[in-house]
Amino acid sequence: MNILVVGQGGREHAIAWKLSQSELTKKVFIAPGNGGTETEYKCENLNIGSNDFENIKKVITEKNIDLVVIGPEDPLVGGLTNYLNKENVKVFGPTSEGAMLEGSKIFSKKFLFENSIPTGEAEFFSSSSIAKEYLQSASFPIVLKADGLAAGKGVLVATNQKEAVEWVDEVMNNSIFGDAGNNILIEECLFGTELSFMGILTPDNFYPFETSVDYKPLKLGNKGPNTGGMGCISPSPFMNNALKNKISEKVVQPTIDGLRKMGINYYGFMYFGLMVKNNEPKVLEFNCRLGDPETQCLMMQMESDLLKNILQALNNDPVELEWKKGAAMGVVIASDGYPGKYEIDKPIRLPSFESLKVFHAGTKLVDGKLQTSGGRVFSVNYQAESLEKCSNYIYKIIDEINFDGTIYRSDIGKIYES
Repeated sequence: MNILVVGQGGREHAIAWKLSQSELTKKVFIAPGNGGTETEYKCENLNIGSNDFENIKKVITEKNIDLVVIGPEDPLVGGLTNYLNKENVKVFGPTSEGAMLEGSKIFSKKFLFENSIPTGEAEFFSSSSIAKEYLQSASFPIVLKADGLAAGKGVLVATNQKEAVEWVDEVMNNSIFGDAGNNILIEECLFGTELSFMGILTPDNFYPFETSVDYKPLKLGNKGPNTGGMGCISPSPFMNNALKNKISEKVVQPTIDGLRKMGINYYGFMYFGLMVKNNEPKVLEFNCRLGDPETQCLMMQMESDLLKNILQALNNDPVELEWKKGAAMGVVIASDGYPGKYEIDKPIRLPSFESLKVFHAGTKLVDGKLQTSGGRVFSVNYQAESLEKCSNYIYKIIDEINFDGTIYRSDIGKIYES
């Protein structure tokens, strides 16, 4: 089969790498891909943006594409699946109706309320003055979210009223996130341990992947501003059978039932972002795609053939997932200044490694030479029989990967309980 993976980040690199290993795979094209995807076995980058629907459709015909796998949220929310379905193209990724669970925080929260799925309390606002009035009597800390997609930056955990009011002004009046901030929600701040619970969702079933934990804060000890993720471990040390059963009963099944009631046939990855306290899960967010950097860990852990698993889901057959024993870990190498302003076009020194896997996120090839092109540049991953072995191996060699202004956390793998 010829496969097209849409996207350019570390998640898409990991997906393309895993798909290329299938005996069913002839070629994996990535649009637009990055400096790492171009060098993978059976893989080829295409200079097409992930939101360029017309040229995506054109290349599907030109390259005889049999399956499209959509990685990031923007084209999903924008309706790429709907567009390709009309062309009778086989697509793995939800339609825009299903992707609204991520595309609109207000839609998502109302879905949770209407289907009695445990989550934090929330209020919705389309007026900045009414939102600021509400904050006069609010308890802090409190969470503020822009309704639409804001590249993972549209959330603030405000510790006081002044901070919250300034955010409302910036988002609703100064439009720092554009139309994504026209409406906001203000919600209860949940405490506990965050858990990434991802897998493959079909209209009738959810097939969970191995569990994982994402290290979102920038600095050691889980301090500093939140990022897209500075590292990951899998499996999660916080998971147990009782909790898994509660997630299935209280979160997953009501989600399947709620989508069915809305007439949405969902085929794709699903990410339940959970907060767990006293072994009780509450939903922080839905994502209509896999997480990053969790995907990189999970693809290292996956024993089964991802392409076969996707085809099983699309055919409404049981999805037979298999996982390696042991653990996987990933450490993100980012550009100095991330998640704020950072410089790009830095030359990169990247040696070859035998068993370590380096997934690219913010890289590009210029005249055959690798340069930085983003905030998160690499995810350095290893799979072994224990988390300790993963950590020891990664940190032994990570400094061999070098560009001007590298930053990373040296405590990925340490367990922080809230």
